[in-house]
Amino acid sequence: MGKPLLTARQLPEIRAELAQWLDDDSPHGGPATWARGFDPATAASERAAAHHWATALRAAELFCVSTDMTRLAVSAGLALPAYRLHAEDLPAPHGLLLWEEPVTGTYESDETTGCPIVAVTWAVHGGAVHVRTWAGREDWLAFMAQGNPDGGVRQLTGEEVRLLRMRHPQALVCMASSQLPFGHVPGWLATTPEDTSTMTMAELEDHTRSSDRQEQAERALVVTWLLMGQTLIREERQEAPRSAVRHIRRLDPGLLTAVRYVQLRHRGVPRQDDGPGEDAGRGYRHRWIVRGHWRQHWYPSRGAHRPIWIDSHVKGPDGAPLLDPGKLVHVLRR
Repeated sequence: MGKPLLTARQLPEIRAELAQWLDDDSPHGGPATWARGFDPATAASERAAAHHWATALRAAELFCVSTDMTRLAVSAGLALPAYRLHAEDLPAPHGLLLWEEPVTGTYESDETTGCPIVAVTWAVHGGAVHVRTWAGREDWLAFMAQGNPDGGVRQLTGEEVRLLRMRHPQALVCMASSQLPFGHVPGWLATTPEDTSTMTMAELEDHTRSSDRQEQAERALVVTWLLMGQTLIREERQEAPRSAVRHIRRLDPGLLTAVRYVQLRHRGVPRQDDGPGEDAGRGYRHRWIVRGHWRQHWYPSRGAHRPIWIDSHVKGPDGAPLLDPGKLVHVLRR
């Protein structure tokens, strides 16, 4: 994979400029851009939404998720069991999160499905999390410019692309909005089997093949939140460059300039000792790779189960031969 187009250290400046644009009531500001092309009632709603998200962005904590953790969130999202989201699962009530790698593809089965989603904003309001997904502006412009002949959408001229760039001056472009309810299973999880541990990755991919890009992004987001509550990740603070900090101070002196950079703690495949349980007393003569899977863990304080991710690990007695060593090489290169 190449270098990410957007990085953690850019995120504070991106947030500051985006919040200012969403509060700009000029003809080229965010409210006018979001409202363009809608009927009067929807346009008024989108104008109000732009101002609301400007406020939420100013209160947001900033997160950047490393490439390896992004890939884990996407793959684990395929296997995510039915789950009722709780407010305490979120790392912050308001957030702007950037994935170092897109969580959706540009193409699927040789059909254009849209530009890749690389970021998400959220805000807790009432009994739900309000979510907006975002793509990088240049990816979005390239996607819009090429058109879709099969869908009857013509290619844009150079002048039309320049006009779009002027109307969307920020690094991120909003793709969609949705809500994730607290205490209820999201619709896209309600059809997921409770136990996915016995399903192969091919079966999981077949199960989610019909899911749209917003669902794929929301799965990755929920998994990212859940992983951030586990010990297999670590965080470090990254500050914006000094030049960006000066620019941010001119836009809004009250904005923070630090980003929580989230990454996996372990790159290898740890061995997990056999403890008491269904396997106790069995005399295994080999070691084998247990692929990553979700496990329901009971939380007495909540009075409910919460899924935790069990990463790939080696199981079996020390010194025993490893079954299918090729799988170990594949996992270590993941």
